[in-house]
Formats: sequence, structure tokens, C-alpha cells
Amino acid sequence: MADLGQRFQALVGPHFEALHRAAFRLTRRHHDAEDLVQEVCLRACREIAKLEALDSVLGWLLRVQYRIFVDGVRKRVRSAVDPSADDVAELFPSDDPGPEELTSAAYTQERLDRAWTELTPEQRALLALHAEGHGLAELEQIFGTNRNSLSARLHRARARLAKLIGDDARAGSRLGLVENES
Repeated sequence: MADLGQRFQALVGPHFEALHRAAFRLTRRHHDAEDLVQEVCLRACREIAKLEALDSVLGWLLRVQYRIFVDGVRKRVRSAVDPSADDVAELFPSDDPGPEELTSAAYTQERLDRAWTELTPEQRALLALHAEGHGLAELEQIFGTNRNSLSARLHRARARLAKLIGDDARAGSRLGLVENES
């Protein structure tokens, strides 16, 4: 029988990039995404025998990741700590754009981040996993709900994100922070 490291690599290794992308979409911060994936890997290592018996390892990993993410959000809500300027700064690209492009990109990112944090953890997870390419069948497994309910939740999450981004853009326009998009 292969050692634990080889078994773990064979089961989790092929899904590591998908886990990291999904974690980043949930957390919006690289270091938080890395922490989330690390916690998922620790749990997968402890449950290696269970993973070997599953047909969909990725589904199990994403379900565990979602639950860890939701637990983390609940803990942070209780402590209510604002992100530091360093956390926000690492989200911006560094391809040396001009000042106007930097300002526009920063404002767009801030709008998206503000809107994203207004979504419920479930809405964030649904949108992130669906954007990652997971179909309704996989999402049914991850969230443990039926397809009709899942479709409705996904629709509400998209609509809420669009409304939040739109509301934020209109508020910025009234304050003179953005140009009118006529």
C-alpha cells in the first residue's frame, strides 16, 4: 500500500488548482485563499480513506471548503475587523498602467469588493463555484439541495450582485467619483 503522501497526492493533487481558484473567488485575498486550501488539505489528509471510496473527490473537497469558508465568515463577523491597506493593495495588478487606469481599476475593484462582501456566504460560494465551471449537478452535491432550489438561489445571487454593483456605481456618479456612462 502506498504511503499517505502518495495517496494524498493522487487524490487531491489533480484538484489543487481548482481548489485554489475557488478559494480565491470566495475570499478575494490570496493569503486567505491559501489558508482555506491548506485547511481543506488537512481535513482531506485526515479523511484519506473516506476520499478513496468516493466517486467525486472534487465535490467532497469543494463541499468541505465551502463549510470552512462559511465558518470563517461567521467568526469574522463576530470580530468585525476591517481589512488593512496592505490587504487591499495586493489585489491590484502591477502592469504599470497610467494614473487614470489605476484610478479606474481601483474604483471598479472597490465596487466589486464592497458588493461581494454584501452577499451572503452562500451567495458568494454559489457564484464563485458556478463561475469556476461547476454545473448544477455538482453544486447539488456541494450544497446538498435540489436543482430547482439551487437554480433559484443562483439567480437571486446574480441579481443581488448586479443590483449592489449598480447601486454602488450610481452612488459614485452622484458624488462625482465616476463619469456618467451615457
